Amino acid sequence: MTGLVLGLNQYAHSAAACLVDGDGRVVSALARERLTRKKHDGGDVAAVVEELLDRAGATLADVELAVANCHLFRIRPFERDLPWAAALHQVPGTYLDPANLLPGVDRHELSHHLAHAWSVLPHLPFDRGLIVVADGIGSTWADVHRRSDGSELGPYTSDADVPDGAGFREVPDRLPDDATWREAETVYRFEGLRLERVFKRWTRERSPVLLHNYGFENMDSLGAVYSRVASHVFGDWNVCGKVMGLAPWAERWGAERAPRPVMRGPLEALEVDRERLRAEPAPNGWYAGADRAAHTRLAADVQRDLEDVLLDFLTRLREETGESHLALVGGVALNSTANGRVAREAGFAQVVVPPWPGDDGVAVGCALFGHHLRAPDAAAARRWPAPYLGTAATPADLDEALADAAPWVEVLRADGAGPAPQEPHGPGAAWLAAARGRVERAADALARGEVVGWFQGRSEFGPRALGHRSILATPADPGMVERVNTAVKKRETFRPFAPTVLAERAGEVFEDGAPSPWMSRTVRATAAWRDRIPAVVHVDGTARPQTLAPADEPLFRALVEAFEERTGLPLVLNTSFNVRGEPLVESPADALRVFLAGDLDLLVLEDRAVRRRPFPPPEEHADRVPVPHAGYRAEVVTDADGDVVAVTLSAHGDTFEADALQLAVLEACDGRTPLAALATELLEELEGSRDELLHVFRGLHRRRLLSFEPGA
Repeated sequence: MTGLVLGLNQYAHSAAACLVDGDGRVVSALARERLTRKKHDGGDVAAVVEELLDRAGATLADVELAVANCHLFRIRPFERDLPWAAALHQVPGTYLDPANLLPGVDRHELSHHLAHAWSVLPHLPFDRGLIVVADGIGSTWADVHRRSDGSELGPYTSDADVPDGAGFREVPDRLPDDATWREAETVYRFEGLRLERVFKRWTRERSPVLLHNYGFENMDSLGAVYSRVASHVFGDWNVCGKVMGLAPWAERWGAERAPRPVMRGPLEALEVDRERLRAEPAPNGWYAGADRAAHTRLAADVQRDLEDVLLDFLTRLREETGESHLALVGGVALNSTANGRVAREAGFAQVVVPPWPGDDGVAVGCALFGHHLRAPDAAAARRWPAPYLGTAATPADLDEALADAAPWVEVLRADGAGPAPQEPHGPGAAWLAAARGRVERAADALARGEVVGWFQGRSEFGPRALGHRSILATPADPGMVERVNTAVKKRETFRPFAPTVLAERAGEVFEDGAPSPWMSRTVRATAAWRDRIPAVVHVDGTARPQTLAPADEPLFRALVEAFEERTGLPLVLNTSFNVRGEPLVESPADALRVFLAGDLDLLVLEDRAVRRRPFPPPEEHADRVPVPHAGYRAEVVTDADGDVVAVTLSAHGDTFEADALQLAVLEACDGRTPLAALATELLEELEGSRDELLHVFRGLHRRRLLSFEPGA
């Protein structure tokens, strides 16, 4: 495979890479977070590039061009000083990896909002319209306007290269030169692949650059103000989805507090109540239970304001431009509640949000722009690639992961079809028929009320689980909300769950049944269905559906159809296969770790059906030998008298707090003494009952610190 173009979101948060072939087809895309298991992870892209090239059977020699963006700074001056920075341990050594620096590959940079625009431009299903980019921060005014061809900065394309359309407006129209200004919101009009600028608003940097993301939570873009609220409530600027999920609870939890604006429009003269934000009580206090009424009211206020300001701006934009088709991109476009209102109320004939609106999608935009540089006369594709652009498990990957987990799982072959084939347009009818076993097994489990992990084919690129890395459950059981939130995903109980619904039934279940294949908009459930599917209807009566047409994902659709045959319900609860603080699982090993750490009943791992190996029943205690995991590590803190005050145990990449009893039990397991005899010995030395001791054994087994093997 030659003539490849790499697109990179490099060094900032949500680092990612995308590979486009010589025909402009998106071959693959992957975010760094999926490999490091750190959500929104930033930094170098060496491991991601290596993974994509390896999966494509290519090398760096096959890459003709790499186009990159870092919204924080220009890349080439930063990379020039990397050897020195790495020597002083200011950056990891992987920053110097050839797969990150790409020696011998032509390089180009693209400004931030332009990269977002290109992430949708060639694939939009209409040939003219508007692209609106709204996020936290983009490139600086200086970087956008600094010419660099032939200089040490290297080739660069920015908004300064995009012509101004008739009536172009810029806010402020003159920028004071005593501050740094960054992109806030940008509007482009397009026809074919030609862009022109319609509107651009800049936001001022108010914080020292040493703060994370240049202190963008003190800026006045729509995304930055919203992120400020996320930081205030949850202590994390990048959990805006939690704010959106919390907002509808204000009528119950924040009813005694009157609504107050955080932002006031119009967007061109946006006013942000900084005094209110500074005065809000209990910053970073949600998990301490501090003033949750205030937190909930703040979430509701900023959500309402975002919707109102955005809707007002976009409605006027449609009237002023006469354009009837709209694409929304940038971090603000992850707000599905706002997207739903825009789609219903702004008056556009069609509103599109891509599967990758956030900064990981910048890598896609850079790659597609790079192809355009190489083939400027190539026509736009005008159709979306499937969002399943990540890695797929090989049979060897499956065997290795299952072998590592063997002491704690029981595995059956669900069918003989093997892993899903990686064909451009999905698996054929023959393979789907052969894979019917996994569909039937999963549908039976869901109909019984079990929670199922579903791992099939290539992973999704973007934040949504769309049927390849999903946790599934029945939508009919209201208890599923608490169970999946707490026991499975280990997250806040107020968080809602999305449904995946057969596309032709969406208009029956939801008031707006328009296609939403990537869970990009929130809609209201109909009165006839609201009480039938309580696990996927939020407290305000809304849901964020994935509509599933026959051609979208045939295997996942077959599962939803099989569930409907058993229950009469044309939809399932579908949430991301992960736990709190982690991205979607990428590999079989990731999936098994989440499965074993949580309360999932069944894992359908390609063609394998996996269940947890149960703790030995009493009649087997005399014969089963507890064997400690060879790789576990214990850290013990004692006081001045030598008494244990804290124990930390680590194994399988996880670390958790323990106590002296758990450590004593673990250390007593010699791999030879059966459970019954060992329990008797320990009861002579330690306080407590046999039931209490067996509870400790069960806990160690659940955390994969102990396995049980047959005695000699």
